[in-house]
Amino acid sequence: MRRPVPAWLRIATCRFRAHISASISRAVAKAASSYNTLGIPRGDKAAYAKQALENYNFFGAPHVAIIHTNEALGVYGAVDCGAYVSNFMLAAQALGLGTIAQASLARQSGLIRRHFHLADDRRVVCGISFGFADNAHRINSYHTSRAIVADTATFVEE
Repeated sequence: MRRPVPAWLRIATCRFRAHISASISRAVAKAASSYNTLGIPRGDKAAYAKQALENYNFFGAPHVAIIHTNEALGVYGAVDCGAYVSNFMLAAQALGLGTIAQASLARQSGLIRRHFHLADDRRVVCGISFGFADNAHRINSYHTSRAIVADTATFVEE
């Protein structure tokens, strides 16, 4: 027998499905635009690689927070980390600090776990590099566009 869903829960829940392909195409366009802002010519693979290495220099920031979760939590731990990253970045901005979330650091999770003496069951999700922004740097003049909700989510009513 199915239990009735409380009214407050029906109001608070909404199922949605994200259009992943839209996110990928936006990411590719964003990367191309950011390289253009930095003066990197289209197709210059050596310059792309050099810029990618800046991830591991934390883009010159003096601090990095390594965001990690217990691997056994799976996607739930990653969702919690995402909420934490958002709040961390908003709080830093309120304090006048610049931040950049860096998923690329997760590619070096073994190295990061060894360096920070994290247990093997810790999944590195990302890093957040932070410090006072260099507003004179060209990349800080670049701003991404925002997708409209209709392009990123489909709401399903029941």
